[in-house]
Amino acid sequence: MSAPELLDIKQAAALLQVSQASLRRWTNAGKLSCFRIGGRRERRFRRADLLGFLDSHSAVVRGDRARDGLHDATAHLCGLYASDLARLRQAVGFLADRGGVGNVCFLLMAPDVRERLVALLERRRPSLRSDIEAGRLVLAEYADFAGLQLEFWESQFAAALRAGAHSLHVVGDVSGGPLGRRSSFEEVLEYEVEFERSISRRFPVTTLCQYDARVLTGVETARLFRVHGDAFRYPVTNLVT
Repeated sequence: MSAPELLDIKQAAALLQVSQASLRRWTNAGKLSCFRIGGRRERRFRRADLLGFLDSHSAVVRGDRARDGLHDATAHLCGLYASDLARLRQAVGFLADRGGVGNVCFLLMAPDVRERLVALLERRRPSLRSDIEAGRLVLAEYADFAGLQLEFWESQFAAALRAGAHSLHVVGDVSGGPLGRRSSFEEVLEYEVEFERSISRRFPVTTLCQYDARVLTGVETARLFRVHGDAFRYPVTNLVT
């Protein structure tokens, strides 16, 4: 195996969103494989080994993130909007400063809404067009069914990490997409629960799920926030517009 295929401990820690101390502890305990190079026996890691560890030891990774004060490495948020303009402003505020190498953003909206959002976002993020071309901003729309959407996240997130990303961000207009329009509220809620269980906590992703407050009842809103518990760690003005 050639050297460029190996990550040093700083790069590996950034990929898993944990401290270098956690990586040392896992390798010393034999939980995570690494290579030792040079006279100082410095650790080097294969990306495949790191992703495999993330998949098989997700609870351990989450626990060390929390202990190291890295709670924001993952977050599953619910954003409510009361107008079409508020939906765009909320998404722009979330994505404007999240570009750059090592970060991949996903924007899931209906094509007509997405077109307007991209025009607004470009004013705040001059690199937008090059980010899209380089795959640092992925434009898509929600699938018709929850299972297909979960498969999309699984494949896209894993591919982004393999390509070198260490941080993922998602804005998805659930209410405005096929999943929200064609499914019952209970089905959407089940999707959110499964996303939290099987996707959100396995990858270094912060997800903003947007919902139209104009079509939700008070009980439905409360149930949404219950499955987006991370939202309570953020200023309410950022998530309710």
